[in-house]
Amino acid sequence: MKLTEHPFLFEAMPLKRLLLPLLGLLLFLCTPEQAAAQRKARVVQLSGFVATGDSLYGVTGVSIFVPGTSRGTQSNEYGFFSVPVLAGDSVLFSAIGFKRQYLKIPKNYSSESYSIIMQLQEDPTELPTVDVFPWATERELREAVANVKLPDEGRAIAMRNLDPERLEELFKTTPMDGAGNFRYGMEQQRQLQQNRYMIQTGISPFAIPALIKSIINGDFKKQ
Repeated sequence: MKLTEHPFLFEAMPLKRLLLPLLGLLLFLCTPEQAAAQRKARVVQLSGFVATGDSLYGVTGVSIFVPGTSRGTQSNEYGFFSVPVLAGDSVLFSAIGFKRQYLKIPKNYSSESYSIIMQLQEDPTELPTVDVFPWATERELREAVANVKLPDEGRAIAMRNLDPERLEELFKTTPMDGAGNFRYGMEQQRQLQQNRYMIQTGISPFAIPALIKSIINGDFKKQ
């Protein structure tokens, strides 16, 4: 009997060839390792506070992220943060002036939230000294030094400041402060009282300079 004369045998052989690859694929997917890989990881909301050392001072702008992923955030102005991660992630805490620290979320963590207080240790970094010059080349620097105008000597500046005309101009244009106004007012009152006294005693204020001059010249002794 020919193969083509038996229809059931002709249809059974292609079906057998298709079943063998399918069975092999199912066995491969049902292994424990592949089954665990296909299982979806639990999402955990990581929240907390970043402090400096053993103190309670919050650190601003700390980068909190899972390396190699897009999951991350920064601490706010008070040091608080909140970011979604997956169970089993290693979270990195990084900030300028502090040592890096990692936080490992357990793979079998069953809760939906994880709260911590992360204490960062200071790690000051000394940068090399950099000298900044406003000139691009040494030649420009030498030309600038050669063309610089040095200030006048201190004596010349003092002589200009003590010039009589300049002092008189400053005296006329500079307003008096509170103490100067007080002294000026007291002097005016004293002068007014003195003039009144001279008038009451019969002595003219205009005759005082001549009287003083006569006393100095000794005119009264000659008489």
